[in-house]
Amino acid sequence: MVKVCRLIYFLPSDERAVSNADREERPKRQYSPISSPDESVCGPSERLGEFMKRRTDVFSKVMTRGFYIGRFQPYHNGHHTMIEHIAEKVDELVLGIGSADVSHTVKNPFTAGERIMMLTKAVREFEREHGLVTYVVPIEDIERNAVWVSHVESMCPDFDVVYSNNPLVIQLFEESGIEVNQSPMFDRERLEGTDIRESIIGGDPWRGRVPDPVVDVIEEINGVQRLNTVAQDDVAERWEAAHVDSE
Repeated sequence: MVKVCRLIYFLPSDERAVSNADREERPKRQYSPISSPDESVCGPSERLGEFMKRRTDVFSKVMTRGFYIGRFQPYHNGHHTMIEHIAEKVDELVLGIGSADVSHTVKNPFTAGERIMMLTKAVREFEREHGLVTYVVPIEDIERNAVWVSHVESMCPDFDVVYSNNPLVIQLFEESGIEVNQSPMFDRERLEGTDIRESIIGGDPWRGRVPDPVVDVIEEINGVQRLNTVAQDDVAERWEAAHVDSE
């Protein structure tokens, strides 16, 4: 059996018995608006209107997330300048690593994981300086361009605008109804992945063309030796193919 206890509070008679006259004699509470520096200039209604305007301005600002894709073999100063340019226009940026399933070739020497290290370390300065939030996403190749955009969207967080200089990438995203901003090229003659890889293989200066964190990653994974090894293998394969064709 559950017992229910009732608690009854008794107030002193002088507090319980309050006459109507007493109530009328009590002063009414006075409510005043919150003071502000401009109180002498504008009244409560003006201050409320200004507050609502500021509130509307804050909530009407829409966060923008961009998308930028590249193979980043390796990530170089051209990419870096491009992302610095984008960082001034968006709040967040999805960095897609293309051909994520390919590595250990002359054209694609570095793995997706190694390129994630390059990008993650290199873009930290933009996170500090611009408050940019970045997402690095590996994206494997598919051989069907007609569904490539859907493939990319399935792998990435939603994005509002694409940044690219690649004509095919621009075409595919525009056909899908996604806004594309074509960015300027930065020192393309010197900052081009093929030339940087050839410089690494040939023993020519290359470190000044990539951010310092990328140099650290390439040295950590012994990337110079890898590129030279796959280059020798590539030459051997081409010689063998040419020799077979001539027979």
